[in-house]
Amino acid sequence: MLFGVVFAIVLVTPSVARTVHSPSNSIGQTPGLLIELNPLKSDELNAYYNGINVIEHSKKTQFVYVGSGKTKYKSHYGNFEIDDYLEERIGLNHVDVVEQNQKTVVLRFGRHALSLQVTLTVEDDVLTVAFGQLPPGMNRLWFRIKADGEEKVYGAGEQFSYFNMRGKNFPIWTREQGVGRNKSTYATFQADNNDGGGGDYHTTYWAQPTFVSSKKYFLHSTASSYVELDFKRKEFHEIMIWNTNPGEVKIGTAKSFAGLVSKLTGIIGRQPMLPDWMHTGSILGVQGGTGSMLKYLKQAQDQGVSVNGLWIQDWVGRIRTSFGRRLFWNWKWDEKQYPNLPDEILKLKKKGVAVLGYINPNLNVEGDLFKEGNQYGYFVKNSSGDTYITDFGEFFCGTIDLTNPDAYTWYKDEVIKKNMIDLGLSGWMADFGEYLPTDSVFFNGQSGLVMHNIWPALWAKINFEAVSEAGKLGEVMYWMRAGYTGSQKYNTLTWAGDQLVDWSLDDGLASVIPAALSLGLSGHGLHHFDIGGYTSLFGITRTEELLLRYAEFAAFTPVMRTHEGNRPSQNWQVYSCNHTLQAFARLTKIFVLLSNYTRELVKENSESGIPTQRPLFMHYENCSKCYDIKYQYMYGPDLLVAPVFEPDRETWTLFLPEDQWIFLWDGKLYQGGKTYQVDALMGNTPVFYRQHSKWASVFKKISILKNTRSKQVHEEL
Repeated sequence: MLFGVVFAIVLVTPSVARTVHSPSNSIGQTPGLLIELNPLKSDELNAYYNGINVIEHSKKTQFVYVGSGKTKYKSHYGNFEIDDYLEERIGLNHVDVVEQNQKTVVLRFGRHALSLQVTLTVEDDVLTVAFGQLPPGMNRLWFRIKADGEEKVYGAGEQFSYFNMRGKNFPIWTREQGVGRNKSTYATFQADNNDGGGGDYHTTYWAQPTFVSSKKYFLHSTASSYVELDFKRKEFHEIMIWNTNPGEVKIGTAKSFAGLVSKLTGIIGRQPMLPDWMHTGSILGVQGGTGSMLKYLKQAQDQGVSVNGLWIQDWVGRIRTSFGRRLFWNWKWDEKQYPNLPDEILKLKKKGVAVLGYINPNLNVEGDLFKEGNQYGYFVKNSSGDTYITDFGEFFCGTIDLTNPDAYTWYKDEVIKKNMIDLGLSGWMADFGEYLPTDSVFFNGQSGLVMHNIWPALWAKINFEAVSEAGKLGEVMYWMRAGYTGSQKYNTLTWAGDQLVDWSLDDGLASVIPAALSLGLSGHGLHHFDIGGYTSLFGITRTEELLLRYAEFAAFTPVMRTHEGNRPSQNWQVYSCNHTLQAFARLTKIFVLLSNYTRELVKENSESGIPTQRPLFMHYENCSKCYDIKYQYMYGPDLLVAPVFEPDRETWTLFLPEDQWIFLWDGKLYQGGKTYQVDALMGNTPVFYRQHSKWASVFKKISILKNTRSKQVHEEL
């Protein structure tokens, strides 16, 4: 190395020999890690991975900062108020190359006691950036990735309000999503005044420190403590981690977005295949006992509804609160409410109808399961060493300590396997996971700040192991709303949580579209929702129109499942009248006609991590407009879906990327690259398929299922 000359170190993947290039070489032409360091200026360094500027460090644009702060967490019903006081933030100017070899470069930022070691390793075509222990007295880390003004970013788990996250800051903290999720709306105002539960644009059950860039790279942090992804600046993205041990960051690149997500899921995991019975119709959410369950089934089937399952969440019995009907959280069959249930489960299964239940990781203090578990010390503790009792809304529970091996085994074997799988249930809603208080004390000695985010993944894991050990994987499934890194591998299906039964963009029907897309790019590609929404408060109730708009949307997703909501008697149900059931029946038939197509998508998700619902740019990378579309999606490679999310609409405006498209409902050919207004009467959510799709003959069969309310409106805009 010549004094005063900038040099470049290239670390390449094992298949490529180690080489040294001058700065005039094209950066990124050789796969690997390129580091440029000016020996005359100890505060200047650039690092590139496959052409992505992952480190831009100088006196003016520092890569890494450390600092300290004090935080107060206040939680109520799973809603968290996080009050942080920043004490100091210090940029680490100086940088040295401490060590280098075939795969690794070790850098040190800062000097003496105020320094931080950062190790860059290339292995399996992924760059790992490992941060060392923070300097004494520091508990905050910030690092930056260079950005540009045209770049888009997506992911961060399941995001309901924004798909492209540029211009916003996203706290990564799993919690209740909130009611309304928009501080300018009446519902959010009322919820905030009631119990602080209104939420905001970033509040979500599934937050994850992962993002995908339009520059075709992903960044994933392994931290489980509080993280913020700040995309507000044009020049850089800034990631903040609250931990003295910040962990690692994984950065991967690919030539396509499908390849990018496949590489990401190769690291964090993929979902198993859905049971085949799930493709044969809709799961009906019903309650009230054995007689009611069978009555609703007959009523639906008499009107032609294809039913593949009955979801009876009140299999454990019920209680009543001011929020509405709630379940008795004692996960055992209530023989009084559901007499002869095991026999009925067997009879229904022979007829192709599964029965499903409900569970979460908490037990009501009034139940015998809580008393048994408490006797053995199986619950999360408070600071005094007593069982931590949490108010879940006018009833109180203990939370099973999933870090205690004995408690874990008891809950898995005695509760999930014995009380649910052995009963004959074919699945369940595995609810909650996001309430965990930060002052909880765990068997493994970790703090609540570290365990809070990862708790949903542990909850998914215990369900996965119970089903797998029972030999039922591929036959029994469960669906979850809360998640974090690791849930991808252990959660068989996600649902969008508790949407308001209204048309709001941030918490209504529209919100589940970007939710599915962002979660798919975060590594979980099997997503569905409560048909009709769930939350009814402040005089907001579900209408037939809303229910059926949800249902026609659901027909073009992997799973159809209805929910009565928190106040069934005040809201329109699929069984409220025969007209609704007949319209719903047609939609279930469409769902079944698509079953082989859906199976192929589910298989691709399981094998390659490519989500079933995809952003348009995943298949149309050269379409600049596609990168900003959040309310349309590709269902696999061949179907484009644009759900109607406003009331009283007979037409709908949408964009078609450059291709030859067939309107599903009348077979008319459209040229892509344009915006159109099309027919969108009830039952005909706008759907197009690619003219030369190998599935075209299947899609044509759907148009035979005529919608008597449809009329033809086609207009190029």
